[in-house]
Amino acid sequence: MELFYEDHSPSAMFRAACVCCRVAVLMAWSVSLWAADGVGEIPSDAGQVWKTYDISPFVQQAGAGSQKHVVDWVLQETGYGSWHGDTVAALSATPTVLRCFHTPAMQARVEEIVARFVEDADLPHRFSVRVFGVGSPSWRSDAHAIMQPIPAVTPGVQAWILSREEAVVLFATLVRRSDCQQLPTGPVQAANGLPAMLAGGCKKSYVQDVGLRPELGPGWQMLGGSCDEGIALDVHPLMLRDEAGVEAVVRLRIDQVERMVPVVVGGPNQKNSQLQFEVPQMSAVRIGERFRWPATKALVIGMGLVPWPVPGQNAAAVPLPSTPRRTDVVVVVEPRLRSAQ
Repeated sequence: MELFYEDHSPSAMFRAACVCCRVAVLMAWSVSLWAADGVGEIPSDAGQVWKTYDISPFVQQAGAGSQKHVVDWVLQETGYGSWHGDTVAALSATPTVLRCFHTPAMQARVEEIVARFVEDADLPHRFSVRVFGVGSPSWRSDAHAIMQPIPAVTPGVQAWILSREEAVVLFATLVRRSDCQQLPTGPVQAANGLPAMLAGGCKKSYVQDVGLRPELGPGWQMLGGSCDEGIALDVHPLMLRDEAGVEAVVRLRIDQVERMVPVVVGGPNQKNSQLQFEVPQMSAVRIGERFRWPATKALVIGMGLVPWPVPGQNAAAVPLPSTPRRTDVVVVVEPRLRSAQ
């Protein structure tokens, strides 16, 4: 036989009440966290709406992963701050759909951009991109009469437009020069909405340090290093929806080793012994520009006198010059419209 005893004293009842209060507080706290982290409503105080856009025609033609180019262009066109400010917003893409949460005015801009990618995506416009390195800017004097200037923002960068026939004359003028080199040896084609990327360069080896490395042998060792130097150009063109004009984002990146600065240190345990390592002196150029011009014209961009770390016809290693080489980099973007092909 079992006996049960219930304590109805005031102290026992008080302890039970405290336990119930603690349980209630914990339950309320956990529910509030769950509501804040899981099922809270997305703010739409600025009138934001959710829309999706079909981008599959462009991605199917351009290839896997090309949806990122649509996202990049939307961010460039509308401004990154528009998506990270006080207004709650969202933008993401899959190979078939672009998802957007923003105000109706922004949705209209996104819809316009998407249309420029997907309309007639099965037969896209194409663009020929050429890059020249010219030893002297005197080519500008020869071509000045046929080029019409357009605005550029970066100091030292100039831009012009000219007809396709005049572009042929410009090409002939440049390639006849003994100080002119193309990167690579001809034009690179870009489809509408897809970037064309051109690059050239080489690797420079040097003595980075000296030190004790038992795994390499006894005594102090010369520790080698290397620097990548070269030029990389990214041209991302996109036709306007009415096909009367072209926009292009142009990015240029140049890294060049100007010289190696020697550093001499004393050798270990030997009087009057010296060891030497090197510190590279680098020059770097970063240019980002956006241009708009008529689709019936070619665009010419003069980047100014900048480094040209591109090996010539003789790829053998040569000593670094005492004076760093500077070259006038010229970029030519020529639309190849469907109607003109």
